[in-house]
Amino acid sequence: MPGDKIPCCAADALWRIRKIRINGMMTGITMLNESIAAVLDEKPAGDTAVRAALMKRIRACNYIPPATEEAYTDALMEEYNQFIKKQEEKAG
Repeated sequence: MPGDKIPCCAADALWRIRKIRINGMMTGITMLNESIAAVLDEKPAGDTAVRAALMKRIRACNYIPPATEEAYTDALMEEYNQFIKKQEEKAG
């Protein structure tokens, strides 16, 4: 399943970083694209399940400060929805 392979080393992880805005600050997230693809493959039912699945995968490779967890979840969900929108535009 895509997104299950954790980077083998720091150099590999560095190539998989994507920056997104969280709480107004650009933040590097490792394995974001792979995590979104994996969650799409899982087809979770509803936003709550999607949010939980994204956070579970992102936490595996990224430190998320407890005080910013909700902001991370919101930003990840926004990226997820943008990805879906782009896929729909390509298809239609």
